Amino acid sequence: KFRGPIPLRRAVEQSVNVPAVRMLSEVGADQVVQYAQRMGITSPLAPHLSLALGTADVTPLEMASAYGVLANMGTRVRPVALLKVTDPTGKVLYEAVPEREIVLPTAVAYLMTDILSGVIERGTGRAAAIGRPAAGKTGTTDDYRNAWFIGYTPYLSTAVWIGNDDNTPMRRVVGGGLPAEIWAAFMRAALVGVPKEVWQRPEDIVV
Repeated sequence: KFRGPIPLRRAVEQSVNVPAVRMLSEVGADQVVQYAQRMGITSPLAPHLSLALGTADVTPLEMASAYGVLANMGTRVRPVALLKVTDPTGKVLYEAVPEREIVLPTAVAYLMTDILSGVIERGTGRAAAIGRPAAGKTGTTDDYRNAWFIGYTPYLSTAVWIGNDDNTPMRRVVGGGLPAEIWAAFMRAALVGVPKEVWQRPEDIVV
């Protein structure tokens, strides 16, 4: 149903589509595509309003990378597959050097993280709660062909996708269900021993 004017925060938390499309229209699809590419999306993105509804095909790695920008308060770190290669004696033959680039203002990343934290606290992603500060977003496509949960902490960004290899519909699997549960189970295990850090509010954010 049409809910009329609602705060952007509530629209994101409850996955209300109309405000997402209106926001894309006001900001401009071309500019949104440019920011997505800066944040790590490398798959083709058509600058149409339907982009706000998830009509582009992207990979879990791209999504984890893009959300990692928010986790890093605006800094993108290019993903790598290998951290280090050594020979049998332990001599280092190759070691990856992180490639970092500031792609978003810190204040923008903080505000988006604050909004996306609400998705887990009281929105469609409550199944992703892990007992520590985290933010994320659910996603479900038409006919239940794809279900997503992408989320992050200050330390780790992770994307979970569920779907059939032949793109056939699933049995009412939604992003806030099994994908969020898988994400939470993985993150709890991956973050054992990691301090429960919080994002520090930038000085230019007024509350």
